Amino acid sequence: MGTFTVRGSEELDARIDDDLERIKNVVSPHCDAGILLGGYGRGEGTPFIKEDGTQEPFNDYDMIVIVDTVNQMVKAQFQRLEQQLTQDIGLPVDLYPYARRKLSRCEFSLLNYEMKYSHMVIWGDPNILDAMPNYRHQAIPLSEGSRLLMNRGKLLLDIKRSLATAKPFTEEERVKFIKCINKVLLAFGDCALLAAGQYDISYEVKKMRISTIGNPPDRDFIIAGYICAIDLKEWGDYKALQALDIEEQVKKTIDVFCRFLPWYRKQYELRECSIPKALTLNLKWNKKLSTRHPREALYDALEDLLQDRSSLSHEDFYELQRRFS
Repeated sequence: MGTFTVRGSEELDARIDDDLERIKNVVSPHCDAGILLGGYGRGEGTPFIKEDGTQEPFNDYDMIVIVDTVNQMVKAQFQRLEQQLTQDIGLPVDLYPYARRKLSRCEFSLLNYEMKYSHMVIWGDPNILDAMPNYRHQAIPLSEGSRLLMNRGKLLLDIKRSLATAKPFTEEERVKFIKCINKVLLAFGDCALLAAGQYDISYEVKKMRISTIGNPPDRDFIIAGYICAIDLKEWGDYKALQALDIEEQVKKTIDVFCRFLPWYRKQYELRECSIPKALTLNLKWNKKLSTRHPREALYDALEDLLQDRSSLSHEDFYELQRRFS
């Protein structure tokens, strides 16, 4: 087991160490600390297996950067650094600025939960995230699963639109499509575990627990797909999937998604925000009165778009999804 992966090589660890050092050299002068999240931050990242059997990084580098103040100028600065590093390293680098003084008031979201309990401090105070609230492991808001499903459903919509052009896709696009489909399969399993009260940060633990979920729609498909998606995360041999029918897999996954999302949303009754906040957000962004969070309308629109029956345009959906994801 490597530092950043479950099955990756020492050479891959060394490459990732080099990448993180380059990120540190560019970003650290502009912030107090840099914290690696995602697969590599958990030690469960993907080694991409090349044709010659060697390995290279495959996951994005998702990093929280701790600063004094977050404003538009600060965000723009880190966006420029993201672009520079992504070009230099050859992998997406995402930098999310967090204000140090607001750490103690971070909302109980899935992102913040995983940030608190599953991260790797690359530079700065190694205990800096101790300032965050102590989130209860069995109290993750189930609405967070709906947010996850919306973001993963958006990936399905992206693939569906790409396939609709009837243009043959490249090998690079094929790998990207399979990666996105597997993110959806992981989201199915994660949300089923959330609903069953069996969620955990570690995929090793979740893989053992997936058979304990209740009876969501397409239960067998969800369990089998979850296990296969975790296996691909641990050993990214995409050449072994050359025979996979992408179009058929996308169609099947969309069918399951359009049954699973409404089922999952019925597993909880809590509002996504207060009525006053919902009214304010809708007046600002939708120019109408509504007591539902705008994100809730996006769930309905996503199902409709995936089934080619929505009155909301793709462009409007994408704009709102970026804002409320």
